[in-house]
Amino acid sequence: MSVRPHPFFSGALYARKSCFVYVPEGYDQGEERYPVIYLLHGMYQSESNWLLKGNAEQTLDRMMDEGTLRKCIVVMPNDGGYGTGTFYVNWYDGTGNFEDYMLYDLVGEIDKAFRTIPDREHRAVCGLSMGGFGAFSLALRNPEVFGAAVSLSGALTSTELIGPQYARSDISRMIGPLNGPYAQSLDLQKLAEHRLHDAHPPALYFHCGTEDYLYSMNEAFHAHLNRIGYTHRYETYSGEHNWDYWTGHLARSLSFMDSFFAAPKNP
Repeated sequence: MSVRPHPFFSGALYARKSCFVYVPEGYDQGEERYPVIYLLHGMYQSESNWLLKGNAEQTLDRMMDEGTLRKCIVVMPNDGGYGTGTFYVNWYDGTGNFEDYMLYDLVGEIDKAFRTIPDREHRAVCGLSMGGFGAFSLALRNPEVFGAAVSLSGALTSTELIGPQYARSDISRMIGPLNGPYAQSLDLQKLAEHRLHDAHPPALYFHCGTEDYLYSMNEAFHAHLNRIGYTHRYETYSGEHNWDYWTGHLARSLSFMDSFFAAPKNP
């Protein structure tokens, strides 16, 4: 197995970007194509954090050696590199098209440069904290691109849960007027409601530590999905909002995506 840096150009951001790409054992010797997992970082972080702090490479090696995770390509991108975090969305104020960067620059580049299976049934996205929001937002807004999404301690917010911090942070720059159509188009609860009409809505799995400051937010999203009848998997564990929790629960998250790849596909 190996991790390699992969530079590319983003037309959405008009900038040079780089990600880390994990390829499975035997990749360079064969012609096989592989499913792809996108592994997203949180606020104040970068594309290297899953490797340097989350032991992602070691976890992937171990699970593939054990046969508990099929051979796949794992991409660890930057969120776009603006401010303290972009939340992987296009910003209302025009600061940057960070969702377009993910969808059209990054995914397109990976499918071109690596032997992927380039369809939603073999593409999943997973993230921690801000990246948990990004994973669910990307999948729920673009179910033709990502068939499954996983959140670890995610900021799974709704406009109804945004309080006084709205006026004191970058949130208003990201989503615009709180009750406006753009903010509503990024509301995870409303996005889940829209996907209920789809034949195959994204498979969702999320978990959170019971001592995490985002625990109540995860509980609220779980309750909302139950109310509207969106099939999902949600679990809670002891733990805080830190790398001990994310490192310890990465394997569980990867197992869910492996199960999604293995599931029979409906026409």
